[in-house]
Amino acid sequence: DVYSEVAKSKGRVALTTNMVIGGTVTDDSSDEWLVLDQKVNTYPTDRGFTAIGTGGEDFVHSMVDAVESVLQESIPKGQVSQKISSRGKYVSVKIGPIRVASSEQVQAVYRAMRRDNRMKYFL
Repeated sequence: DVYSEVAKSKGRVALTTNMVIGGTVTDDSSDEWLVLDQKVNTYPTDRGFTAIGTGGEDFVHSMVDAVESVLQESIPKGQVSQKISSRGKYVSVKIGPIRVASSEQVQAVYRAMRRDNRMKYFL
């Protein structure tokens, strides 16, 4: 199950990793998220983005394209990794760490990722 896959993933840091189940950050909650993010993080900063979805290699490329479209720069291949779920239904795509300039830029990356309806979860 996807939750146990996420829970086992290496590199998670307690209290600093935002997990949004189902990609359901709405515009209503984005102001709250910005306030919290600005209390805990300073920018510019390096951070990673993880998306879990279906569609295999095509989904991986879609997530990389989403991040690149916001940052306006190419993500080096060494900054992208993927892992297929135990049953092969989902692929987890990790991008980063990459430099982000602001909370707003982080939100823009998540909005770009959510445009692909194959994305089920992001961290």
